[in-house]
Amino acid sequence: MAATVYKNIWFHSSDDGVQPVIEKGLIAASQGILIPGAPLYLSQSGTWKAADTSDGTGDVWHGFLVGLVNKSSTWPLAAEQAANTEIRVARISTKHKYVVQVENNDSDSAVAQTNVGNEYGLRVATGASKVGFVTMDLNNSNDTVTVVDIMSNLEPSKFSTSDSPSWAQVRFLSAVIEAERA
Repeated sequence: MAATVYKNIWFHSSDDGVQPVIEKGLIAASQGILIPGAPLYLSQSGTWKAADTSDGTGDVWHGFLVGLVNKSSTWPLAAEQAANTEIRVARISTKHKYVVQVENNDSDSAVAQTNVGNEYGLRVATGASKVGFVTMDLNNSNDTVTVVDIMSNLEPSKFSTSDSPSWAQVRFLSAVIEAERA
């Protein structure tokens, strides 16, 4: 059974109190119909491409899709964007903390205090209406993020250690932010 889709990964806080930088860029061709918050990387050609599941082969994460520069465009996206369509991207920094839903091999999972400090890979969904939906997979050892805390510690009135799926606060590893990809 596939992991339940509740809410995509989201920015929680930063060490310096500064929000992610939002910048303009151009999307590459053939990126599919992306959802808000879909993970992206900046290619060597200077266009933004969709990031994929952490698999140990060029895992690169530079930002998240915020929207289109052209405010009169349909949102959320209903069609794949043409190459070089102007987009807005929230850049990832090692100073940022994000909250992400937890799974284990594509099934909802609880997260425990013992997971804090561990590194895990992220899964990027590719199914219809969820292209770009991100979860942290407890069974993915292709390290992309470090678990900083669990949400049941940070907001116990909203989250519980028995929640499934539960939510983890994570920080991206500098290696995946600083990496380049073709």
